[in-house]
Amino acid sequence: MKARMLRALPSTGDRLRAGAIFLVALIFLIALARSLIGAIQANTEISRLRDENAALAQRAEALTAERILLDDAAFLDLVARGYNLGSPVERPFVLAADAPELPVDAPGSAERRLGAATPQRSPIDVWLEVLFGG
Repeated sequence: MKARMLRALPSTGDRLRAGAIFLVALIFLIALARSLIGAIQANTEISRLRDENAALAQRAEALTAERILLDDAAFLDLVARGYNLGSPVERPFVLAADAPELPVDAPGSAERRLGAATPQRSPIDVWLEVLFGG
């Protein structure tokens, strides 16, 4: 019985082997975890760089469109008019900051240009409005 109990308990050599196996497994798991963390960080960096690259490409397209606009003579003439650098026959004008809005049927408005039908009032209605207010 005593011999059986001695065999049931691990010997020092078995304990050392089990400890060494445990230590090797622990080192393997730590190395695996470090490489996994490195891969996750690399994917995060790649995603960030892709987003940054897309933003820079969009900005480059916007700057290219702006450069094309600045090369347009009509746009430059329009900007020059803002600085009173138009042709000598033009009469510059400025609207006051507190100017009221134009009515919808004002001269030059879209309603007149597009040929919208204006309601025709009879002369008697116009006279009644003038005399008695409307």
